[in-house]
Amino acid sequence: MFAVFAVFPWGLGLPLAALTSGLEAVAGQSDVLGTTMAVAAGAASFATVPAQVQTVRALLSRPRLTLEADALVIHDPVFLRKDARIARERIAEADRLDWKDAEVSFLIGYDTTELTPFREPLNVEVRLRGDHGFASARRLHHGTWIWRVARRWDRAPQFPVPGDCYRRIRIRARHPVDALTALTEWATGSAAPDAGRPPDGTTGEPY
Repeated sequence: MFAVFAVFPWGLGLPLAALTSGLEAVAGQSDVLGTTMAVAAGAASFATVPAQVQTVRALLSRPRLTLEADALVIHDPVFLRKDARIARERIAEADRLDWKDAEVSFLIGYDTTELTPFREPLNVEVRLRGDHGFASARRLHHGTWIWRVARRWDRAPQFPVPGDCYRRIRIRARHPVDALTALTEWATGSAAPDAGRPPDGTTGEPY
């Protein structure tokens, strides 16, 4: 829906409208209203470029987790400029989330971040030992504000913010039970299984 309402009308329609009105103004065929519309269309198109980029990025990418020998790697191009690595020893545990729980769907702690722009319920929570910040997190004016509009209406989502630290990371897994098992075994085992493989149930799907 955001591709339809953000990319095509704003990304294609407004520049074309501005160009057409501008050419008419140069040819002397445009009036004050036409010129004003051309300027407004061009300005609106330019102002929404970051949101257009974020929309295309989300359509072309898949957020995912990867388990490596020494770190949990988070790949989420929508909110992170580059992959985020969390050392294995800093992963305390993982737990299942019930989105019907009021504390999950309506309330959120200051130390919790949510790492998916999609509407599907978050169903797995990774808990850390100590605080962790996302230095590569994108700022709102880089277009991530668009997902605050797209997400659930009951409360604003809490995406990672540069400079803030978190102890809980909520994600969405296609098969949460399998993903939870893989994360738990990896975090508590003496050696990480198959370094570099994604948690079970997450291949090809958001997380």
